[in-house]
Amino acid sequence: MTKRESNILKCVAIMLMLFHHLFMYADQADYPALVYGPLLSNPWRLASLGQLCKLCVTIFVFVTAYGTTKGYLGDDMRDCGRLMEKSTRRLVKLLVNFQFVYIIVALLCPLGGKSWFTLYSPSRLENLVFALLDFMGISFIINTPSYNSSWWYMSLAVTFVLILPLLIKLCRRYGFFVLLPEILLVRWLNVNWVIYRYLLPAMVGILMAEYRVAERVTEAYRQWGPVKKAGVYLGIFVVLGLGSVLWLRAGDGLLDIYETVLLLPVVLLTLLTIARIPYLNDVAEFVGRHSMNMFFVHAFIYQNWFYDFTYSLRYPALIYLFLFASSLAASVVIEQLKKWLRVETLTKWISQCLCRLMVRQAETV
Repeated sequence: MTKRESNILKCVAIMLMLFHHLFMYADQADYPALVYGPLLSNPWRLASLGQLCKLCVTIFVFVTAYGTTKGYLGDDMRDCGRLMEKSTRRLVKLLVNFQFVYIIVALLCPLGGKSWFTLYSPSRLENLVFALLDFMGISFIINTPSYNSSWWYMSLAVTFVLILPLLIKLCRRYGFFVLLPEILLVRWLNVNWVIYRYLLPAMVGILMAEYRVAERVTEAYRQWGPVKKAGVYLGIFVVLGLGSVLWLRAGDGLLDIYETVLLLPVVLLTLLTIARIPYLNDVAEFVGRHSMNMFFVHAFIYQNWFYDFTYSLRYPALIYLFLFASSLAASVVIEQLKKWLRVETLTKWISQCLCRLMVRQAETV
């Protein structure tokens, strides 16, 4: 899977995320009244589809694990200092991009009717401490308030940046089928830590990158005839349909397993269709490149700044289109500001300083 295809998959993920956040509570009594069409004919159907779109997080985890693993292909990963340096660069890039958006939305705090001094707590000291933890992307891990509820994923992203090299080494040394029982044991012990919930899709991403599964499948697909290709699509839609029905009936008890089962046909469908359609793949790649900023800002648009306007559109398609277009437009503006302010240069400078500091510390030990 190329970088371009990864961005297309990110486009799918962010589109699912927008739908999930907009409509997952459509069947609740206090949800705004909407006009339903023939496809999504009632609140329960809209909410069910919104619930299934929770798959977006699993896709992002998969892409992160896949991309990180590809960065280590052909690398024996024995040099711990170099591994730490690469992880530091990834972490700095993630945090600087997040913190840049954080500063922007914090400056716009009054638009949501909130005060900078009581954003997290009535206590000025607590407010400052909570803001710092949120700014560092670790509020969810420490269980402190966050300015945006969807930013919980930052804690997961930070954690995966740090542990993925270890997971890759473990998979290479012991294999997936040796690690799988440990994952299931954690489930059985009911360990309540979000990282465990996404270990399975992360392992799938690692293995697919290590064994070039996506490349082999797409290469084989090109050589198949119409009958085999039709069979592939039939299998994809059968798995999607059955997996979705079982998930909705069973609830969240086996959520990581259902999401991993649904992840595979979504990845395959994306690689075999969207990634191969001219012009559509270009648009999808463009959106995928902006998916991170769209994730950072979309909740502010429909929850804090334009809540009444968003749901006053009444039609789910119009509501979704507004949030998608406004989030994408906001991301374009953010990226332009980054260029003007040379944020990329700042990111590289911070990374170099931290890496030099780690080298000096290692030499003194």
